[in-house]
Amino acid sequence: MAMIIDKETLEHVALLARLEITPDEEGSLLGDIERILGYVAQLSSVDTSATISKRPAMAELRPDEPCEGLTREEGLGGAPAMRDGFVIVRNVMGAEDE
Repeated sequence: MAMIIDKETLEHVALLARLEITPDEEGSLLGDIERILGYVAQLSSVDTSATISKRPAMAELRPDEPCEGLTREEGLGGAPAMRDGFVIVRNVMGAEDE
């Protein structure tokens, strides 16, 4: 089986995704990605000619016309907590909450 992904591509994708991959992890990740991409490649060989779409064909869409939107209070009314007109969310980055 030909290599679908090489080490350089894995390193580039890891850089884009801001992942730190150790040299020990590279081999197993390459193997995992090869298997996943191999399964995806198998999908192209499946005969789908007899498949009927469960979604109807796209009908004509309504015209896009400007209309009155929500006020800030209406839009943020369901937020669990607010401060100075902004939604307060739980800190997920590890820093101390203010």
